[in-house]
Amino acid sequence: MSYKDAYITGIKKAFEETPYAKWLRQEGVAIHEGFTVEDVRELELAPWLRIGGSAVFITLYAQMESGAGLSIVEIPPGRSLEPERWCCQKILIVEQGVGSTEIWQEGDARKHVFEWGRGSVFAIPTNAWHRMHNLGREPAKFMAMTNAPQVMRGFDSSDFIFNCPHAFRDLYSSDDDRFFIETNDKHSTKGRPGRTTNRWETNFIRDAWGADLQDYQKAYGGRGEGFIMSGNTGGVHEWPVGRYHQAHYHHPGALLHPLHSEGFVMLWPYQLGMRPFESGHGDEVVIEPWKAGGLYSPPGNWFHAHFNTGPVPARHLAFYGGTGFGDVIPQRADDFSAIHESVREGGRQIDYSEEDPVVRRLYKTMLDQKGIPVDMPDFLFERQRP
Repeated sequence: MSYKDAYITGIKKAFEETPYAKWLRQEGVAIHEGFTVEDVRELELAPWLRIGGSAVFITLYAQMESGAGLSIVEIPPGRSLEPERWCCQKILIVEQGVGSTEIWQEGDARKHVFEWGRGSVFAIPTNAWHRMHNLGREPAKFMAMTNAPQVMRGFDSSDFIFNCPHAFRDLYSSDDDRFFIETNDKHSTKGRPGRTTNRWETNFIRDAWGADLQDYQKAYGGRGEGFIMSGNTGGVHEWPVGRYHQAHYHHPGALLHPLHSEGFVMLWPYQLGMRPFESGHGDEVVIEPWKAGGLYSPPGNWFHAHFNTGPVPARHLAFYGGTGFGDVIPQRADDFSAIHESVREGGRQIDYSEEDPVVRRLYKTMLDQKGIPVDMPDFLFERQRP
């Protein structure tokens, strides 16, 4: 059995016994299971009585591992969903349409109302009541990401998610007008010079598809902007035609949502080393295609690299997941950020000069078939002398 098949088999067996999996069966909702999703906008939906709309729940294997819940929800033109509240983290990504959301705390007389459109990303405060409205003439679709599986497991109860009476006013108040407006005034930079990432705290992004980005070092010539939203870290990353991200690994739970272009992700378990082809494990390397509208999630501690094979710059919306200890692990005094540092230096990234030569050759072959040149200079792949 391959590493991929063994991983899927083990994850599915463990997931089926979780409170979240049992809740999905009780809800009677449509479910899409898989390693990836080609296009979330094309998934078949079914009525979901709880919210008075249609939905499909997505159980990616790596998200099963991390304890994250995903769903696509549709609101018919001119209609509204039922009011709901989730006692957990909840982030929405609007895939199509325009609309508005009402938000309030239990017992509030005032409701906060804001509008959204395609590309909007926003966080619903924990356990706050909210209601989604479609203001357009086409169906509105959004993707919801929650940590409901973790909370259900912690309390061994799905009822707690939807019927917790506590109002977390220290997290959100309907009288606070700082919420659900596009601001980015809380910026920070993480990492050493040459290995940095940009990040800002926000709970509303107007348009992730068209947002302005800054230079960053994850990919050659790449641009990106990270964010911290509802306790979840993520970012919008873009890199040019004919280029790809350096391979890296991290904990489970990272979710990648392509917004522009097409390409593929190459993955292999950490145990196979930095150069899987060279060491005779090329048959265990997994290559999965992606395109705009898709979803994929690398398994925990699997190396993976993101390749652009399209004629336009690739852009991804990413959520990084986490272990639950990200804020309490001591940081090195020199601001060492493992995800941006070479494996040889104690980090989790394979620099271009350290990667398996077959990776670059395979990429060039795929681009040649499309008539697109590789736009990465040879010096990037030259090993540095001691």
